[in-house]
Amino acid sequence: MSKRQTELKWPTTACEFHLPDFQHEFFQTFDSMTLLRFTFSFFLCVFVTTILGFFDGQTSDAQTLSEMPGYDQFRAASQKRFRLVQGGRVQKIGWAKDFSKVSFSVRGTQKTLDLSTMKYVEAGEFEKHVPAGVRPATRRSPVPRAEQRKVEPSNDGEWTAIYDEFNILLRHKRTGEKPKELRITSKGNVKLRYGTCCWVYGEELDQDSAMWWSPKDDFLAYYEVSESHMQDYHLTLDNTKSYTTLQTVRYPKAGFPNPKVGILIYDMASKQTVRAEIEGEPTQYLYNVRWTPAGDELLVNRTNRHQNVLDVFAVNPKTGKSRIVLTEKQETWQNNSPEMRFLKDGKRFVWETEKNGWKNFELRDLSGKLLNRLTQADGYPVHRILKIDETSGWMYYTAYSDDNPYNKQLHRVQLDGSQDRRITTEPLHYGFFALSPDDKWVIAGGENINTPAMAILYSAESDQKLVLDRGEVSDENKKYVTSELFSFLAADGKTRIYGTLHKPSNFDPKKKYPLLIDVYGGPGSRGISNRFNPVNPYCEFGFCIAKIGNRGTIERGKAFESANYLKLGGADIQDQADGVKFLSKRSYIDGERVGIYGHSYGGYMSALAVLKFPELFHVAVSGAPVTKWENYDTIYTERYMRTPAENAKGYKLGSCMEYAGNLKGKLLLVHGLIDDNVHPANTWQLVEALHAAGKRFDMQIYPQFKHGIGSTYGQIRWEYLIKNLNPQP
Repeated sequence: MSKRQTELKWPTTACEFHLPDFQHEFFQTFDSMTLLRFTFSFFLCVFVTTILGFFDGQTSDAQTLSEMPGYDQFRAASQKRFRLVQGGRVQKIGWAKDFSKVSFSVRGTQKTLDLSTMKYVEAGEFEKHVPAGVRPATRRSPVPRAEQRKVEPSNDGEWTAIYDEFNILLRHKRTGEKPKELRITSKGNVKLRYGTCCWVYGEELDQDSAMWWSPKDDFLAYYEVSESHMQDYHLTLDNTKSYTTLQTVRYPKAGFPNPKVGILIYDMASKQTVRAEIEGEPTQYLYNVRWTPAGDELLVNRTNRHQNVLDVFAVNPKTGKSRIVLTEKQETWQNNSPEMRFLKDGKRFVWETEKNGWKNFELRDLSGKLLNRLTQADGYPVHRILKIDETSGWMYYTAYSDDNPYNKQLHRVQLDGSQDRRITTEPLHYGFFALSPDDKWVIAGGENINTPAMAILYSAESDQKLVLDRGEVSDENKKYVTSELFSFLAADGKTRIYGTLHKPSNFDPKKKYPLLIDVYGGPGSRGISNRFNPVNPYCEFGFCIAKIGNRGTIERGKAFESANYLKLGGADIQDQADGVKFLSKRSYIDGERVGIYGHSYGGYMSALAVLKFPELFHVAVSGAPVTKWENYDTIYTERYMRTPAENAKGYKLGSCMEYAGNLKGKLLLVHGLIDDNVHPANTWQLVEALHAAGKRFDMQIYPQFKHGIGSTYGQIRWEYLIKNLNPQP
């Protein structure tokens, strides 16, 4: 027999009965009638509570996910999830040599379309075609999270720059001889390093490199990072062994000193080194280091500690002298790494800017001159450059220009800024594009939450279009298509917030379902996606599950993205709460059974929700939460909050500890004990505050995991939510 069958735990819905360890002498104290009445009352209570527990959807603590009611439906939905749609996508696309026809494969059949008549014909000779936007793979090796590569080969393969014992070693490749080695730095130590950088640059500025060869390999630029003025942070490792060890790093927390970073350039011919002379504060951020196409200057992004001013510097590699190529400013914070795409001449480049509050593209040159504005988006942001064809003068780009702000569309514009035109016209989100070599046609793949994938041929020059194939869901599987896009007005009375909702496949509007909120919601993340995502298998346990695109997330313009400036945990969590209020008005949503779960920033949002809005959120699973923003790193935190000294009120109101006394529902805290990103101290501080407030909660600690937690985490999360929200599958 299974553990579930042999261990009985009485449900306590109707009454609570504490049963001692009965002995024979205990029963002898009762006369026969008393014993009979006691026995009858006892078994009546057990019978009633068991029956009520059964109908109430109660589950045993001993149950694992695979033993819980609804698991078979969950498993079936999981298996069906990615096989619901037939068709709607095209492959093996080719264009005739004279561009008069296009060939493609759909549902396993190769078809040829005559573009002049829009009729299918027999196949002719075609060229192979790679969809635009697909870039060739690079030979650069991946690096662990928040680290920099330790080895950088030169472009010709003759030299290799190696980070070795805090210094840089150059190793020459010689055939048949012992490699020649040359050390270009020698003073490095654990707090003064060359050829690497630091954790916070890797994590927050995406700086995975620290040594950069010029295109002709005549110069090597590299980082110098000084941390001697910074405080050590210790994280215990080997926590399951008899004796622990320490991981010691300099992790700059909000308001504390930053590393001092410099850039040096080694001249391979003269064997001399110069320092890049970049003006500004000693602890400014220097990052996104790269050479100009010609290799005559080194480009460096520089931003101040508030990260509201971005300068792009060009450095002379022989002298170290620098000049400013361009500057961007914002009232809140400036995007640290705008796109910078060079044209073939190596002097002109397309630049991403948000000067008017919406992302746009400009054409500039290395002299610092603005040549012309390429896009004039006002009311929606452009997204990404798809293709630049300098021969025809066209730049293809994507933008969120549909009435639905989550629908990405295809546009094109001439490099002089003229003839800007939206090519895709259907109210879909487009994620695939195949452009004809003559710039006259595009095959676009579109979808939305209610519409399976469609392949549509569009003319880039007119309103002509043709649906090549529509995705279909069989009648048998239509029950799994339960997704919905909803919207409501934010608390500011003017901003429309969108969300997605999934229901069980056997959804009955006459029943009541607990509501679950799946959340991340942090700055730099996308709120939701309007793609066809018909089924959430976890709904099969008896949940309705929503995801809400709160203010503070990206790709809806600078004002929307900056709504949380200086007050993380403000508008973002308010939008989640208002989404719950909105959905709870529906007859089939049980507003008394609302749960929320998330990890990292989503863990913060989950904990904050159940503490700040205890009347709305009743169960939360909070994974690796930042519970107090003073605990997190400088670059991320100060970008949105400035320093604690500058914004004491914002830090106070954004702290989970501020609301610990409000806890009424169920809270499960989950953390990896060796998390070097969101330190476990975040959870310990919230635990201490909850203890001080006399609150009860649950906790799951994983000794061997960092910020990403595997093992039983995913399963335990759902067991906890099911147990405490009692869905009825």
